[in-house]
Amino acid sequence: MSLGETAAVRGDAQTLVACAYGVLDLFNGSEAELLAWSQGLQADSSADVLVPDWFLGGAAGALMRHLTEAGVLAKGGLIDAYRLAEFQQIIELLPHFRLEEVRRRPAPRAQVVFTVPPDVTLPVEAAHLQRSLATRVFEALVSATERTLLASPFWSDAGVDNLADGLMRSVELGLPITLAGAKEDDGRDDYEVMVRFAKRLRDLGGDVRALRYVPPKPSSIFHAKLVVGSLGYLGSANFTGAGLGQHVEAGLPLSEIDVERIWWLVDLLQKADLLREERI
Repeated sequence: MSLGETAAVRGDAQTLVACAYGVLDLFNGSEAELLAWSQGLQADSSADVLVPDWFLGGAAGALMRHLTEAGVLAKGGLIDAYRLAEFQQIIELLPHFRLEEVRRRPAPRAQVVFTVPPDVTLPVEAAHLQRSLATRVFEALVSATERTLLASPFWSDAGVDNLADGLMRSVELGLPITLAGAKEDDGRDDYEVMVRFAKRLRDLGGDVRALRYVPPKPSSIFHAKLVVGSLGYLGSANFTGAGLGQHVEAGLPLSEIDVERIWWLVDLLQKADLLREERI
């Protein structure tokens, strides 16, 4: 067999397997129902018996497309006996393919991280938790290559002092910096701290904006806590001295696709006037 013929056979097999998976989706992932349907197909049957009675119009059309792509349904609406036999074999093997897929998947890796205050002594086997939240936040901030986001409902001067060093990369590169989440509250000064920090960064040469949370109800707060560079961190900690240095906090590292989703959400909240840009 030539290389061209070998490639054609491989492509043919891929088409059959892809169509089998597509039909499995139409059977709501039920391998038993798919197998029972497949075993009932006969080469001398008419094409109209290929579609189960309970299929709706859209599913019926999709099924016919898959069978046509697999070569089971030939021109003129005739069933190709040879392709039907191949297709039935693939469906019989499909549960084994799926088991092998599961077996080959890498073991899931834990994504949740915990941080503890630096003066806590942990057992040796948990020493990795000793890594402070401030370190994780710093790493997320210095990963920035396009823009940076810090969002939290609660801010304090001690907290932003912990954030300042991590933001200097964004300031020096002229990357847009967004501070968000605090709301005006007579009983707290989080909003004033956030705006004051924005002015501080601007005075250092930063391209900064501050987004105030505009609550739909007085008791509502922007409760997300986000640190975003190219990578990011979503956690329980507020941007206060206690949140970044004294509490036990839990969070999740964010990948680039998560970061894009966050920026999409920030834009959406601005359009809904829940986050409103302030003049600083």
